[in-house]
Parts: sequence; C-alpha cells; structure tokens
Amino acid sequence: MTVKDEVIIQPFSSKVSRMAISSISNDYKNYMDSRESFKPYTVTALKLGERPLYSDGRKLMKLLPRNVYNFTVSSLRHEFMNEITSKPYTNFKLYNTEGYASIESIEVVEEGSLTIEDSKFYKVEFLTPTLLQLPRPSLRRKRNRYVLFPYVPLFLLSIAKHYNKYFSPPIIGMGSSRAVYYLMETDYYLTPKTVKYDEREVRGFTGWVMFNLTARKESNLRNRIRKLLAYSQFMGVGKSRAIGFGEVKVVPIKE
Repeated sequence: MTVKDEVIIQPFSSKVSRMAISSISNDYKNYMDSRESFKPYTVTALKLGERPLYSDGRKLMKLLPRNVYNFTVSSLRHEFMNEITSKPYTNFKLYNTEGYASIESIEVVEEGSLTIEDSKFYKVEFLTPTLLQLPRPSLRRKRNRYVLFPYVPLFLLSIAKHYNKYFSPPIIGMGSSRAVYYLMETDYYLTPKTVKYDEREVRGFTGWVMFNLTARKESNLRNRIRKLLAYSQFMGVGKSRAIGFGEVKVVPIKE
C-alpha cells in the first residue's frame, strides 16, 4: 500500500487497513459495521517491513509517499475471496489524500488441514498489543479488565471460542487445569503497551512467550492445541482481534 501525499493517521494504523479493504469488499464492510462478536475477519495494522505501526498517541503517526506499507487480511468467508479476486487493487480516499492498495499474495487453507509443525517448544510472538480479558463478574462495573500475561487458559480459550463459532466439532477443555499442565511457560519477555484507539486508551502486552507442549504425541489434546496455535496466526488472540489487536506469530522450536 502507498499514499499519494504525506498524511497523519490515527495512532493505531489498522484504521487505514480497514479503509482499504472496505473500498473493495462490501461483505467485509457489513460485518465490521455490525456488533457481532467473533467476526469472521481480522485485519492487521499497517507494517513498514515487519514492524507494525502504532503509538500511544503522544507521537503523530504519519504515512509517507516514499514508503511501501503492507497489511494482512484473514477471512472465513467465501464471499470475500470472490470480491478481492474480481478487484485486486483499489484507490481510496484517505483523509486529505489518496491511498493505493493491491494484492501481493493469497493463501487458502482448508480447516481440515490446519495445524502447525509438531514440536516440543513453541515461541508465541505477540506482535501487536494483546487484550486477554478475564471472565466478567456480575457487577455494575462495565470497564474491561485485561491481564498483562497470557495465562494459558485465557490464551487458549480466546482462540477456541472464535474457532468454535465457525467450525465443528468444537474444541473444548481449553480452560481446564489439564491445559495448564500440558502447555507450560518456560521463558518469556513481555512489555505492557498502551495504545490510543479512537478516544480511549487500551492497555495490553507485546513480546513473546516460550511454551513447552508436554501432551502425549498424537493425543487428542496435543492435536487440538496445535490446531488452535495454527488458527491463532490467522484469526488472532483476545479481544478486538478483528481490528488488529492480538496479532501473533507461532514458531516451532526444535531442541
């Protein structure tokens, strides 16, 4: 993606990614305008090279005409594929200038073959602020409560709930103590991150966690966890993944 002129954008740059996709896909636009939870779309923040573009709001975010930016869209909808293949490039109004976007590549993955290479260790990289929410008690307090560490039941449940909305049989048991004992943290480097989105501040975390998957080889539990790890690379983790939060990369680590 490129821009015609230098332009100031919102602190979390996925707003621009979403504008570009909305100019191509009515199906995407209709879903993003709805209040439906666990939407069948995720759109990443803009990236310059491998670096996602966002800030805490204290510095202006600018796009420059000399740079080429990229972003990724993941969709569970056949309608979206039909729309983007019939219109593989777009120019769209971007505040006081124009943006230009085109498709670089398309990857199609069948759910039945969705998995990740079997390994003892997995390094999960949290590329954009991840918002893992605790179960909400029956209180009047409505403010969201996010944790700053990917506690295994919250991490796996957030992926499984999205997966279970669209596929069957459902993946269950990810919030149990069993999952805690079979997917264990061995090392981590995490940083709390505050991002301004619209008029509010959102606080999550970025960084990485090394997990040790100890479930027996070829067991149902091991295969389900591997499927969820693979799914998370397409559909993200936690709250607001549809707009670019909770983007992850999962890397199998050989001993």
